[in-house]
Amino acid sequence: MRELGQALLCTLAIGMFFGFKIYPDLEYTGTSRVQACTGECYEEYVKINGTPAEIERRKKAAAETDPFSSIKGLWSGCAACHGQDGQGMGIFPKLSGQSADYISQRLYQYKNRENVGSMSSTMWAQAGMLSDDQIDTISKFIEETME
Repeated sequence: MRELGQALLCTLAIGMFFGFKIYPDLEYTGTSRVQACTGECYEEYVKINGTPAEIERRKKAAAETDPFSSIKGLWSGCAACHGQDGQGMGIFPKLSGQSADYISQRLYQYKNRENVGSMSSTMWAQAGMLSDDQIDTISKFIEETME
């Protein structure tokens, strides 16, 4: 019970400090928290960036020129353990410098739940959710972009 009282007293002290010392000095900008860009603001935005539809068309066109755009989201999951540049992290092996054949062979082994090394069980779930096209694309991505 004593600890609860101390916790409540500390919470009250922090709240009072914020209320009397911090809050009065916060700058009020006179705008709502959700800003809307309308009128001249929106016209200026469109001059600089184009309409939302034009922005989306540019993004789509950029993705079409990138052969690896379909697996960029998947690679972020790989990079969590293998590093953004595929250099390996701790117990996770280096992928950079490996051939596409080697990478795809390993991914298929993991997908089939084969025991390849000490981290096989970690990779089973990761590779198990990949399609054949994704495995081919990830393998080519590693071979072509990471040396």
